[in-house]
This record gives sequence, structure tokens and C-alpha cells, in this order.
Amino acid sequence: MAASPSSPRASRAGYQRLPRDERRDQILGVARRMFTELPYADVSTAAIARESGVQRGLIHYYFGTKRELFLEVVRGLTVDYSDQAPPPDDDMPLQETVDLCVHLFLDAAETNADTWLAALDAEGFGQDPELRRIVNKTRDITVEHMLTVLHVQEPTDTLRAVLRAYSGLAEVATRQWLQEKTLSRAQAHTLLAGSLLSLITDIAPAVESAVFQEPRPTASPGGSS
Repeated sequence: MAASPSSPRASRAGYQRLPRDERRDQILGVARRMFTELPYADVSTAAIARESGVQRGLIHYYFGTKRELFLEVVRGLTVDYSDQAPPPDDDMPLQETVDLCVHLFLDAAETNADTWLAALDAEGFGQDPELRRIVNKTRDITVEHMLTVLHVQEPTDTLRAVLRAYSGLAEVATRQWLQEKTLSRAQAHTLLAGSLLSLITDIAPAVESAVFQEPRPTASPGGSS
């Protein structure tokens, strides 16, 4: 006997007729929401399947394990950061350019905050090399966006290292703003814009010109050995 339109069998058939990409995106959307609302250890593929209205096996078919699904969610961050708008004015004064750079960063942080913080925390995930690679790639993209907005034509490795160090400050500041609620967006902007301007005008040139010296050996109490 044929199943009625309202029967569970008919509903499952309807789900299966969805296009592959649409079904995959639906699962990713649910996974992204659950991974940001709960610690990694508290999320299960069974719960994601239930929220998505699919069989658990379909999640394993599309993504493999829970770890691989989480990595796919975090990997989407690099796409979001790559879609940031380019600077509108090449002739913009440095201070306004820094303000724009920070504004773009805070916009991206606000859009992706929950997933990004979940990736940084990833309770129960451990020191996973692939997660570190994705997080580091996202940081590198952020640095390259800063260099683009700041109109740096030939950035040195030292400048990139300085900006990566600055990205650590930016992550803490956005956490204080978005998670801890100890800073407003305006306060986070003031902190990050002032720090970035100082890095560009004073600190980065000083770091570029610094000479690395080996520490001088300390003489033994009894004289030379």
C-alpha cells in the first residue's frame, strides 16, 4: 500500500529528494549553530541529524566523523574572511585607513564570532593539527587583509610577524567585547585602532631595525674557565 503524504515514510522520501548541495548546506547550518551554542564535547552527530531532520548515516556520508564536520564548519571561516570588502580609497590618510581596517575586522568578527570562539576554545578537541592549520590560515588571511587595507606594497616577513602578534590582541579584544561583555564595540575599536597605528608608525620600524644579539657569556666566579 502506498504511503500517505503525511506518513513518516513519505516525509523521509521528501527529504531524500532535496538536492545534494542543499541538504549538505542544511546540515552545515545546523552543525554551525550547535557547535557555537554548546562545547564541542556536548555535540553529537545524532543530535545534529535530529535537528536537521535526516538520518545520522547521511551526516557520515557527507562529512565523515564529528571531527571532520567540525573542521568543515571552521573551514568556512576562511571563506567568510576572504569575502571582506576591499578598501574604498587608495588615497585615504593613514589614521582613517587604520580605522577602516579595524572596522572591517570587527565586522568580520561580529559575523563569525560564535564559530571563531568555538574553534579557539574547542573543548575536548585537543591539539588537533588540522584545526591549528585552519585557525592559522584564518589569522594569515586577516593579516593579508590588514596589509591590503593599509596599502603595504612590499610587506616584509617581520611586518607580517608583528601583525600576527597584533592579531592575538585583536582576538582577546573581540572576546572581551563579544563574549565577556567587558568592552563595547566602540571601546574595542579605540583599543585596536590606537594599537595598530602605534605598531605601524613606531613599533614595527623599531622591530625591523632591531639587531638580534647572542647573550654574552657570564664569567664564572673563580675567573675564566
